[in-house]
Amino acid sequence: MKARLLTIAFLLFSMVAFAQQKTLHYNEAVEKEWNYAQVYRSGNLLFLSGVTAKGTMEESVTHVYRILQMTLDKYGLDKTHVVKEGLFTRDMEAMKKAQPIRKKFYGDHSPASTWVQIDRLFEENYMLEVEWIVEIE
Repeated sequence: MKARLLTIAFLLFSMVAFAQQKTLHYNEAVEKEWNYAQVYRSGNLLFLSGVTAKGTMEESVTHVYRILQMTLDKYGLDKTHVVKEGLFTRDMEAMKKAQPIRKKFYGDHSPASTWVQIDRLFEENYMLEVEWIVEIE
């Protein structure tokens, strides 16, 4: 019984400590090299750096939202916590055609969103980058 209580206490402490972190790194070595954090917490807001993908637009959209969902999962959140989305694409027409994949992810939730077509992303073969602002209740 005592061991079980200690385990529960440790898990609760770990959850609180993780939730209080200012930054979350996916690849700390790369992020330190380029001087950024994948996720930065300020008050009750999480700022998620852009998640990129290459391949067809359908593959890119699927990949990006899967990775973003993993971040929400780490904080015990869901898509309804997303308050702002910035979407950057190299092919707006392809993105419009892939909109049903994005819509399936969000369902009835509609965050504020800005979509921009650009010439290129950090890596030339990337097609899509999505960044979020997420509110923690």
